Amino acid sequence: MNKELSEINSDISSDEITIIGISTSIAGLSLVQKINSLFQTNLKLFRDFESYDKELDQIAFFKNYYYYNSPYRLKNFLLSNKNNENLILIKDKNLLKEKKAFDYLYILIGRDHLRHATSLIQSIKNIPNISLIRTIYPQVTPNNNPSPKQKEPKAQNLNLFESNLEVKPKRVVNKKPKKDNVSITNIIQDIDYNLGHTMYEKRLFLGFKLRLSDKLLCQINKTITCFGLEDIKTIRPENYHLTLCFIGNTSKKQMNKIKVIVQGILEQEYKKDIDIVINGVDFFEERDNMVSLYLKFERNSELINLNHKIKEALKNKNLYNINRDFIPHITIAKIKNLRDKTKKEDIKKPFGKESERIKLSPVILFESITIDNTTRYDVLQLFDIQKQLQF
Repeated sequence: MNKELSEINSDISSDEITIIGISTSIAGLSLVQKINSLFQTNLKLFRDFESYDKELDQIAFFKNYYYYNSPYRLKNFLLSNKNNENLILIKDKNLLKEKKAFDYLYILIGRDHLRHATSLIQSIKNIPNISLIRTIYPQVTPNNNPSPKQKEPKAQNLNLFESNLEVKPKRVVNKKPKKDNVSITNIIQDIDYNLGHTMYEKRLFLGFKLRLSDKLLCQINKTITCFGLEDIKTIRPENYHLTLCFIGNTSKKQMNKIKVIVQGILEQEYKKDIDIVINGVDFFEERDNMVSLYLKFERNSELINLNHKIKEALKNKNLYNINRDFIPHITIAKIKNLRDKTKKEDIKKPFGKESERIKLSPVILFESITIDNTTRYDVLQLFDIQKQLQF
């Protein structure tokens, strides 16, 4: 995934995060199952955690088990500390000394993370083959901008159990205790990056909402009737739209950048409404034996230019990497496993005198949501440039 790594800037501070290091011989999935059972969580294997090494200019991927506890607004991560390429997520020398290294990191982010971290530690003690657990309260870094009244991070806890180590009492000397300075700034930034860029993704596209005339709706019904015996799923008229640019799965941070970029392009390129002419029906052959029926348009250079400008602007910021041709259309139905293939060619006739001209509405940023095989398109932002220019 292309990323603007230079723009990483952590918003997570030490008062809302706890990191617990775990050393164990248990495999990741088994550990997850045991934690879920003991801690009443629902950790699941999520997309890989991405960590960037500035010195090597290298991105490494680590297994990431994730769960969001909605009642407590608590984010739970279990990350492997070592990946298939033998790379280590935490390279801090203080943590890699003998008896202090660990195989997994359990990360809790949220307002109630300390209480839950304590509960998690108590639960993990009941799991066999755990040799070391270490709770790390992150050091305050310049990125956190702490206020003068902010409390110092709590001391780190090192809990050894199921261990045969004998700790000999030491002679008390009036010296200042040594601080164990553990720098995990890179981990906080990586977590912040993953939260903002690769999680909670929305399936987005830019497009126009369309309202078709009764005459055109009648024409659509006639076309669909031709496939009455097929396994056909029609698109509801309220879902008719013209896609200007399909973006795909996008994180919250990426979405906010996209909004700014699109706003700027539209202010330059979309100062007046675009007219399109619908002049027939055609079809797409899709994967899994699916055929999409759609309304086609006369070629419109303004629409094509607008699509090109938006895609190029998003590509320049690494926010768009889809390689597909732009074919303006309005999907009206989808047919699965079409039996009578001759009917596809029968519908490819121009409307002729029945062609219809439509003035496009303002550009909209849509989210496509599919639940129980039913799709809806939620409006996330309306770019009403013409109205803005009037003011």
